[in-house]
Amino acid sequence: MKIKSFILPVILLVLLVACATTGPKGPAQKEPDSVPALPGSEPEPGPEPEPEPAAEPPFDFALYKPNELGEIPVLMYHNIREPEAVWTRTPDNFRADLQRFYDLGYRLVSLTDVVTNNINIPAGTSPLVLTFDDGSAGHFRLIKNEKGEIIVDPDCAVQIILDFAGKHPEMGTAATFFAHLPHPFAQADSWYTGEHRTWKLEKLVEWGMEIGNHTLNHLNLRRDIKSPQQLLEQLGKPHRLLAEILPAYKMNSLSLPYGIGPLDEWKDYLYSGEYQSTAYRHDAVVLVGSGPAKPYNHKDYSPAAMPRIRASNYPDGGESNFLDRALERLAKTRYISDGDPDTVTFPESALESFNIESLGGKKLRCYRPEE
Repeated sequence: MKIKSFILPVILLVLLVACATTGPKGPAQKEPDSVPALPGSEPEPGPEPEPEPAAEPPFDFALYKPNELGEIPVLMYHNIREPEAVWTRTPDNFRADLQRFYDLGYRLVSLTDVVTNNINIPAGTSPLVLTFDDGSAGHFRLIKNEKGEIIVDPDCAVQIILDFAGKHPEMGTAATFFAHLPHPFAQADSWYTGEHRTWKLEKLVEWGMEIGNHTLNHLNLRRDIKSPQQLLEQLGKPHRLLAEILPAYKMNSLSLPYGIGPLDEWKDYLYSGEYQSTAYRHDAVVLVGSGPAKPYNHKDYSPAAMPRIRASNYPDGGESNFLDRALERLAKTRYISDGDPDTVTFPESALESFNIESLGGKKLRCYRPEE
């Protein structure tokens, strides 16, 4: 049966071609007599034909070693200021972090890129997500220079990212700031106004960065929330407040205060709900710890509880070297791009970790490294 089903279309195609070439013909056309060209009347030579484009070389699996089922580091920062502490990274250490990530082959992508399966970075490089909790002034501070002009503080997180991208454009500027509304990045300077706050939020979006929800009052959602209505206010009111400042912007991610969610019977409100006629939706809910995240096409992908890595080596209790240990692990397990956002590529050995239902309209490509 398989042979017949293959031969039949071929036979039909041959018949169609035969009909097209042997059907009735119109009256025979007399060939025009050849007339010698007059001197000086030769036609102008036409333009040279365009050369055929060169065929693209085959993808070099041995060179890039793509694995788009590998792990993605979602890094968690808090304060950016002096001195280094448990929840604080100094500006110089943050600069050193960016250089280290770049040298290791990481490129910045947003949380939205991860949850929409739209990672678009060069072949052989790996995605990395920067997140910042609490919306402190050290994330995005304005200062006055010696001329009295208001500028972005060169030692705040936003300007450090922009400066690094200025020297290494391929690194990108993606980052997600989980800020408290309505006054994120608040400053005590007498000249600082609500207009400066609005300008900051507008610039974040313009510079390819994202605003995320960190709840209204940073409460422990399990211990301090006493009713669904209180939970909806904590989760939904920030969306309403941001809509008053940036009507066109929609937050799509949530960072849980202390990494703790609400009671199980109210858990669905983390992902969607409505507060005072303002609907919200969180496509990603990120935790406080403690390892890399699985990518969209992995069977263990978990956007509803996405782990993060503490971007610090500062001792905390009996633990330390959080960042170093994570990067050491990722050296063997990390996501490596094939450079084509429309194709999912990974070694055949990872096939059992692939969620085939996640493929969507993308192409699938497996390979054997030893070949």
